[in-house]
Amino acid sequence: MRLTKEQAEQNRRTIVETASRLFRARGIENVSVADVMKESGFTHGGFYNHFASKEELAAEAVACAFDTATSNFAEMVSSGSDPRKALLSALAAYLSPEHRDECAEGCPATALQADVARTGANIQQIYATGIEAYLDILAAPIEGDKRKSRQEAMSAISAMVGALSLSRAVKDGRPELSDELLSVARKHFRRLIAELVPKRKPAPSGADH
Repeated sequence: MRLTKEQAEQNRRTIVETASRLFRARGIENVSVADVMKESGFTHGGFYNHFASKEELAAEAVACAFDTATSNFAEMVSSGSDPRKALLSALAAYLSPEHRDECAEGCPATALQADVARTGANIQQIYATGIEAYLDILAAPIEGDKRKSRQEAMSAISAMVGALSLSRAVKDGRPELSDELLSVARKHFRRLIAELVPKRKPAPSGADH
């Protein structure tokens, strides 16, 4: 039976989303095309009806992971009327034991950094676009000029990814250190955000007082 265009597109999305989870959980190099297709519920041979190579799939999977992660993060940061509270909540979720323990559904900036460093320019450009999206989200609530806000956002994403990466690296061998790395990072951001982010959004111009 010949697939409709809509079903073929849905199958492709399923493969990309499955690869996105598997790559984050195990690493790009440790997941084969056969693994992805089996987990997606399709035959190995059907892969080439959708993709020319594993690299093409990896590029789309990395983009998919960042699209989901940054959309979720942006939604958390923009929620409510208190930008300081919203950003703190988003960072606390990022630097939580739950996020540390769930690579497959977590941030690709942390889960895929080592893999992407060993890929070519195409996938690295996609990863960089994802990092830029995080920078825009983090810089938006920070007071000051754009250049300073971007620099602070760069410092923040580096601290976020670094703390989460280190915490994952020692989770089984030194669980107390793993928890401490996350806890100290959360405390650091509480102090930093108190300095950089206004507590509440300003009232609209012309609003009654």
